[in-house]
Amino acid sequence: MSTEGAPGAPSQLLPSETLRPSVTAAARPSSNAVGARWVRLDTVIVLAAIVSALSLYLFRLDQPAQYIYDELYHAYTAAKLAEGSPAPYDPFAKVPEADKQRGKVAHVWDHPAFAKLPMQVGIKLFGDRPFGWRIANAVFGSLGIGIFYILGRRLFQREVALYATALLLLDGLWFVESRLALNDIYLVCFLLLGYLGFALYFQSPPERRWRYLWLTGAGLGLAIATKWSALYSIGLVGLAATIRETWLCLAAARTQPRRAALQLLGAAATLGGAFLLLPAALYVAAYAQYFSMGFTWSDWRELQRQMWIYHTNLKAPHSWASPWWSWPLMLRPVWYHLFIMGNPLSWWLHLPAVLFVGIQWIRGRFRSAALGLVLLGYFGQWLPWSLSPRVAYFYHMLPSVPFACLALGYTLAQIRPRRVPITPSRWIHGRTLVRGYLVVVLLGFIFFYPMFTWLPVSDAPIVPLSRLGLGPDLNFVQLHYWLPTWVPGSPWAYGSPQPAVWDLLRSLLR
Repeated sequence: MSTEGAPGAPSQLLPSETLRPSVTAAARPSSNAVGARWVRLDTVIVLAAIVSALSLYLFRLDQPAQYIYDELYHAYTAAKLAEGSPAPYDPFAKVPEADKQRGKVAHVWDHPAFAKLPMQVGIKLFGDRPFGWRIANAVFGSLGIGIFYILGRRLFQREVALYATALLLLDGLWFVESRLALNDIYLVCFLLLGYLGFALYFQSPPERRWRYLWLTGAGLGLAIATKWSALYSIGLVGLAATIRETWLCLAAARTQPRRAALQLLGAAATLGGAFLLLPAALYVAAYAQYFSMGFTWSDWRELQRQMWIYHTNLKAPHSWASPWWSWPLMLRPVWYHLFIMGNPLSWWLHLPAVLFVGIQWIRGRFRSAALGLVLLGYFGQWLPWSLSPRVAYFYHMLPSVPFACLALGYTLAQIRPRRVPITPSRWIHGRTLVRGYLVVVLLGFIFFYPMFTWLPVSDAPIVPLSRLGLGPDLNFVQLHYWLPTWVPGSPWAYGSPQPAVWDLLRSLLR
């Protein structure tokens, strides 16, 4: 498929958007660069996207009126901290007997501190009840939609950003995570902020580029202060920035050796500050409440050690656990009174779209920073899980979902202006195909909406398969089990942690 003249195609990316800009080209950024065409309409779209998302997330936010899945830990912990109890920060503290009547509650000390803070604000404002536990997640999920549109708009044309934002808004995993008191949505919001800073870094002229590395480091630092898995991104993004700075310094050294030496020192200081010092400072700052409760630096170091021990030894089997390679196929979502899963009508096209983006990136000789960033965001938060020995779950794929939506939005934009052949003599216009597909995604979201929100539905049979001799009759819920492994209680061979790739290779070499 040719990409010449297509929206968002690599051939349209200007020098200020390439991975290896020359000093001359980078010094003259064009006013027509994709990221420079931000207009009032884009601001309106961002605000509309945030308001739409918040409206969608707030409806029935107090349902189910009970702890769902790991809210037993996160919501309970935030409520105890909001009361002023320091026990949730103590890895050796026991849950009071009176609290055990609320279920198998436990303290969440095994994750960094940030996510506990906004949850406490919601609980203090609206009480220790479901709406209070979840309101902060709904707000961050909505803001994440807005940040995501800005990122997509800086990388591509408005069409791609609109498609991608609509796909993310209709994604079931993002939707559910924005409505439950869990910590993943905070992680992804800050990752998107970090990647936005990284996109601006590539698109800005040399004299202004370093300021955006600080924004990148701030976003990624807050992400690490939420979950350690953000270390994957800070390592990869830091490496990419280091490679680019090295190229720029080598290019400058050919004509201005003395200036190149000063540039190298400035780049080293900026990279060290933005990707090491600033994230470390934000990580510690997230524990301000911890230290205000009387804990010492010695206590903090021991807490970090206990966190490391916990995560590197978490191998207890779970019926809804799944290996990393199964997540793009959505073979085993998580069921706990409601489905924690994606929208299958978009999710199953994520990986093909990402592979298409990879092909386009290679065809463009690796020069498109936009396509490279999409690939970095998608694979950088997914593939490192292949090295993890701990038990993992489908929702650990959430940080990759926005980048998959960008890849799919980019692919749709490539299809829209073309004629797509159906038979040797018939074709359909790409615009019609794209619009039809987006309607199908919307219908898929509506179809699964009751499963995402715990809406009350009848258990009466509605599909009389028995009359046709095709099996037992199906009720409304059973119609949503598209794969046998989605059924609660279904057999699943990968409930226990699988050997990490590195461990497997090491065993083969012995």
